[in-house]
Amino acid sequence: MITVDFKGGKELEAALKELGDKGAARRTAERALKAAAQPIRDRWEELVPEDEGDLKRSIKIGKAIKSVQKLSRGDTVMTFVGVDESQDRRLHIYAEVQEFGDSKRQAQPAGRPAWESQKQVALDRLADDLRAEIIKTAERAARKRAKKAGL
Repeated sequence: MITVDFKGGKELEAALKELGDKGAARRTAERALKAAAQPIRDRWEELVPEDEGDLKRSIKIGKAIKSVQKLSRGDTVMTFVGVDESQDRRLHIYAEVQEFGDSKRQAQPAGRPAWESQKQVALDRLADDLRAEIIKTAERAARKRAKKAGL
């Protein structure tokens, strides 16, 4: 079971809605999520055993894959931390064997331990980053409105 503690979520959600523009709110949340995911990616990169370094270099933060995005409802914003197989599809298979092992190789997990050790850090950072991003977005919107009004 995964247990995390996130305080202020309702207030942050309300602040995002106050931005008015759903697109701006989504982009704001996506920027904060990407920044908050950084500790997980960094720890995963530290834990991956280095052979040729391809797997280590392929651990990325980005948008969730389309099949996962289809599962989201309404205002849900997702990010992805994992193996970017855009350069070489075999990396995904190699990552699975590395993480879980197979009949010939013992598991050397890195992704799950990275998540377990950094999930609370990421959530704490998400709250802080989201607050900062909401303020920046609101300030940009105010400047844009003032410029449009000719002030």
